[in-house]
Amino acid sequence: MKTRVILTLCVVFFLGVVSNANAQVTLVAGSPEDKAFTAAMAETNLDAKIKLLEAFEKQFPNSKVLPDIFNELMGAHRQKNDNTKITEVGERAIKVDPENFMALMAVSRNFAMAKSNLERAVTYAQKAVDVLVKKKTEPRYNEDAAWKQYIDSTETSAKANLTYVRSIRP
Repeated sequence: MKTRVILTLCVVFFLGVVSNANAQVTLVAGSPEDKAFTAAMAETNLDAKIKLLEAFEKQFPNSKVLPDIFNELMGAHRQKNDNTKITEVGERAIKVDPENFMALMAVSRNFAMAKSNLERAVTYAQKAVDVLVKKKTEPRYNEDAAWKQYIDSTETSAKANLTYVRSIRP
């Protein structure tokens, strides 16, 4: 069981790295939004990084890269072992992007570990699996071997998370 949770966390962390690379493609180089995003991603001090990510969210509430900001913010809070903040940020991420499988998995896992909101944990875990299955129908899945491997391994983690969450639900 712990192996599943650890595997899920590893996948979620990797997702943050992948989403960071995707975000930079959608920003206009040199724009204030790009500069704020780049500064937040480059920051190595965890507390400073969190402040920059939160400032980005406030300054650019309609940004197309806000899901990436949330994923990075969840990762920063994970490094601080702050599950409450991971859940708070994850819930905001899901509101902005209901198909953010990284946030769905993280929040579901946190609910399961706390043995609270178990119905929502199952709903989120199932949604993460569904989103990943849907990703397999996109052209990129068949065109990019690394992406295919990533989606497949993430789907395996999402399914393990779903099994775990269902097993603890009364």
